[in-house]
Amino acid sequence: MVLLWIKSQDTFLSREVKKFIHTVTPDLSLIPSGADYIWIDPDNGIAWGKLEDVFGNIKEENGSKAWFFEAIKQLPPLFRECYCMLQNVYPAAYDTLLKPFLEWTHQEKDIQLTIKQISKESSPGDHLVALLTITALVERALGNVMLLKCKQVPFLLKDLLATPELDELIGKVKVQLLIVMLGSVLGLNLRNIAWHGFLSPHETSQAFVATIIFILADCGRILKNTNKIKNIPCRPHVTFEEASYLSSVFDNMTVPKKAVLEEVIMNSSFVPTVMYPAWKKALELLEEEQWGLCVTLLLPLMECSMRGMFAHVNKVSERILTAENSTLYTTMDEILNEYMESGTSSQTMVKKFFSCSAGVHNLENRELGEVTKCTFSNNRVEHADQGKENRELDTLEKKNQVQFTIGTKLNEALHDLLNFIQGPRIRDRVSHGEAKLQEIPRFITCHIIYLSLLVLSSGGSDNDEAPSDTTNKVKCINLNGAGEEYVLNDKLRGNIQENTSDTKCPEHCPPPSDEACSQDKKCTNDNYLSDQGKELIVTLKRNIRHYKCIFHPSALLHRKLIHAVSYISNWIYWDKVDSLELDYSEWESWDKIQLPRAITYPPLHISHNVCNLHSMEDFLVLVKDIQYRVLYRPKQEVELISILHRITACILATLEKTYENMTLKYSQYINKRLRSRQRETYRRQLIAVPVIVSCCYLTSQVIYLLFLAINRSGDLSQSSFTCLMRVLKPVLKVTENLVTQTSLSVNRWDEASSLSVNNIDHIRKKFTHTQEGK
Repeated sequence: MVLLWIKSQDTFLSREVKKFIHTVTPDLSLIPSGADYIWIDPDNGIAWGKLEDVFGNIKEENGSKAWFFEAIKQLPPLFRECYCMLQNVYPAAYDTLLKPFLEWTHQEKDIQLTIKQISKESSPGDHLVALLTITALVERALGNVMLLKCKQVPFLLKDLLATPELDELIGKVKVQLLIVMLGSVLGLNLRNIAWHGFLSPHETSQAFVATIIFILADCGRILKNTNKIKNIPCRPHVTFEEASYLSSVFDNMTVPKKAVLEEVIMNSSFVPTVMYPAWKKALELLEEEQWGLCVTLLLPLMECSMRGMFAHVNKVSERILTAENSTLYTTMDEILNEYMESGTSSQTMVKKFFSCSAGVHNLENRELGEVTKCTFSNNRVEHADQGKENRELDTLEKKNQVQFTIGTKLNEALHDLLNFIQGPRIRDRVSHGEAKLQEIPRFITCHIIYLSLLVLSSGGSDNDEAPSDTTNKVKCINLNGAGEEYVLNDKLRGNIQENTSDTKCPEHCPPPSDEACSQDKKCTNDNYLSDQGKELIVTLKRNIRHYKCIFHPSALLHRKLIHAVSYISNWIYWDKVDSLELDYSEWESWDKIQLPRAITYPPLHISHNVCNLHSMEDFLVLVKDIQYRVLYRPKQEVELISILHRITACILATLEKTYENMTLKYSQYINKRLRSRQRETYRRQLIAVPVIVSCCYLTSQVIYLLFLAINRSGDLSQSSFTCLMRVLKPVLKVTENLVTQTSLSVNRWDEASSLSVNNIDHIRKKFTHTQEGK
């Protein structure tokens, strides 16, 4: 069964937001003649003096909610004339009248593409992707301009537009218009409602895009007139080198045919019919291999569908809409959180569809969190850190049911893609204009489309059980409110027709409570998929079942530890001069270095028999087999992972520098390029290396020991955790010093050897006789 109340939703804008959008959307059929333009000046720019007068004559308090609404009411003629003028200018006079004033953005090709996407022949899906592209572009361009006055650019567009420096650079009235259109929740807020998946294609006017293009051109004119345009820096765009790990997740997949993808998408309960044009456009872009534009559209579409899932499984149907401008928004952060925000459970939620909980994430808060949050997005982690007693206070009703619906592996994949700091954070980078669309690789686009399909076909995981009292029922309503342009396919309509009510529902009403109308949740209508569609879903689920988290701090530590241990395993084969030539015997007796036979840490109830350096391969297998959880981890655990990661990074750096140093000295020695003092330094190095390697090896054993119990570290008492950190800090200090002293420019091998011996003694003392609280 489909979730008809989601499928038939004809808007995701709440009452007041929709009113704003409706008020400002111009009738583009009223095309003015040349003499009728009042908002476009003779230079084919916006009549900023007129707009300044209009804004100045508003009687309401500047910046108030009432002021914004009065300003919005004045804008439709401006928007209409910008669109009509752009259609007149492009392509005949574009190179003369607009192009010279847009080149300062360093993204003129993308701007030209958005102009094509809002032509008279374009589709609603084109209009939405054009708005998404231009809003990211304008944020990037204005940020570059800010560097003329400041050393650092504010992360959020709203903060960027609030800076006095930008007023000075491009003019106050231009900034005011941008704030009304893009940079305030009291205004149209087009940037946020589009990028967070609230704005549907049929609510996206081409005139919005055209007006932003004219604003950019007029900014170019003023920058050119003030001779600043040549000095505007161009910040480098981010690359997605770290995302290369994602390419192996679905490496056995070939992109299915468009018809198969469309079939799966249109049969999902979480794809509203009003969003069909946008999904179809995304598939067209995929077929045309326009990877960046496809990603631009897929990200808000995924968020829209996941918000529908969130609203359904948590029984908070009103949360599917935007909040009003005085209330916080529901965005991907909360959708992927472990817990519902306080006051949002079905027992405490006001049963009025337009009411909005005070616990929902604000768009601005969500984006600000991208800079300041810890290495994973769950901002409830602070609560988890308060101990078991606090976690027990979280009732089953407050658990976010999305995690049980999509399953652990898909949840990890989404966090890897969107949230973890060391990951690609694709949504943030694309939406803020940090990524160059033409340089987004194919595998990222395919990865996103595959994760989207898994989301749309989610029905829970065999390994993830929701609380037993949780029921997910489908509430069915009719489709009378759906526009003619967006109708369900005949098979789907036939499947649901007998369950629809004859009573017309009020606009955006929540699902009716009639249990006779309920069916068990089924998110994808597999009965109506072709064999190819079913095989696609089966293959995707098979791939995600074996997913292993990539960018969580624990996963990064695991990879780093494997790398370090692999490096140690080869140390005996490093090039070196024969011991008889330089009179050193330490390499022959390295296995006599005294290491503890076992290490333990009683507060975590763990112990480990230290593997001999002869058994490196066995230890490497143990390290590779470490199992750990990564989602919704307590703060103490993250802190422990952080210090272990720093120690491991130092171990690896020490080994790399030592190897590099030894290789160089060996080459210089056999080529007789070492003076007598340098030969003595080389001898001391050869004497020290076995001790340094043994120190690194034992330290890696300690990291392995603690990693085994990493998911229990959050349960330590505060005193026990403080004690553990106190034990590890000297280890970190030693490894940091080893990095310095083994470098080519320092060569303090006696000191490095002494440090290594001291560290071995410290580990023997603290990890063989440790008592809790000691």
